Order: sequence, then structure tokens, then C-alpha cells
Amino acid sequence: AAEHSWNLLMALSRKLPSAIQSVMNGNWSRQKFPGIMLNGKTLGIIGCGRIGKWMARYGFAFGMKVRGYDPYLDPWPDKIIKTSLDSIFSSSDFITIHVHLSEKTKNLVNEKHFKIVKPGSILINTSRGAIVDEQALLNALKLGRLGGAGLDVLDGEPNIKNHPLLKYARQNENLLITPHCGGYSPDALRLVCKRAFEKVLDHVNGDS
Repeated sequence: AAEHSWNLLMALSRKLPSAIQSVMNGNWSRQKFPGIMLNGKTLGIIGCGRIGKWMARYGFAFGMKVRGYDPYLDPWPDKIIKTSLDSIFSSSDFITIHVHLSEKTKNLVNEKHFKIVKPGSILINTSRGAIVDEQALLNALKLGRLGGAGLDVLDGEPNIKNHPLLKYARQNENLLITPHCGGYSPDALRLVCKRAFEKVLDHVNGDS
């Protein structure tokens, strides 16, 4: 899931889908696809658990400043600058979401945050669609408040045929949507099965 989140971030920062399609159409013009250098930029992580920590590692590897928001995490991870949710949006060039969906996190990211977001920022959500107010996200993209968004989840999936964000993505290159496939790979499935088996053993052995 972390690797897929980073793939979406990279694809948006370098406009990869549009650049590839342009070449497939017989064009060769790099001037149409200026990229964003990650080095020196700020990565804001919402949810600094297992996946969030992996995103932080990737950010550090690219020379980024990493800030995080997670009111439930203790102890706090080294090197990640702890900050508020509002500050994540007002100061980050890239924002990535890694929290579980619950009544407390539904619409955790909403219109208020898109009003204060750093102009041109890129948002990544590979957690659950309902964590983000999708209408507010769509408005932020249309108004140019957000530079782009990469989504592996949509509210109401898999019934997405008439989803407003999908309609926008068909006409605009700054929104990339994938079919909730971030954690779907043979390697990942083996790890999930291994962890599940270990938890069962812990329970049987009275360790949990």
C-alpha cells in the first residue's frame, strides 16, 4: 500500500500518464510536462502508523521534509515533525492519508482543509474514500487549489460508473484513480496471510 501510494505521488509529480500517452500518440515535447522535484519539498502524512512510517522513509530518501499528524500514536516516530492537521494542509507540498475509516475519521479531510491548503499541493488517498469529503476534493481540483490527486479508493466503490470524480478524471490529467489495488500483490497477500496466522497462534497460545 505504501509503495502504491508513492507510485501515485511520483506519477503526479512528473505527469507520467500524460507524458507516456503523448509519446504513444507520436509526440516528443518535454516542455509540455514540467515535473516537480521532490528534494526539499514537504511531505505531510495523515496517520503515522505502519504505512505512514513507510511513506516517511520514502520521503527522507528523496530529501523531503516530513511532517505528520496522528493524535493516537505514542511514542512518536523519530525524525517526523509532529504537527496539526490544519498545518499539514497549509504547509505541505504533498499530503498522503493513511488512517482507518471510522465515525471519527469520516470526512476527516473536508472543505475547511481545502480552503487552507497550500496552493498546488498534491493529495494521495489510498485508505478509504469516505475519509475525504469527495465533493470538497472535486471543488478544490476544479478551482485549482489542489495541483492534483491520486486515489486508490472512492466512496461507494465498486459502483463507480457515475462517480463525479471519475467523470472529472476522464477529462483532466491531474486526477489519477486506481481500483483499490494498493495492497493487492502476491507478495503482499503472503504477508497478510502470515500475519493473520501469527495472530491466530498468539491467541491460541494465550499471548493476546
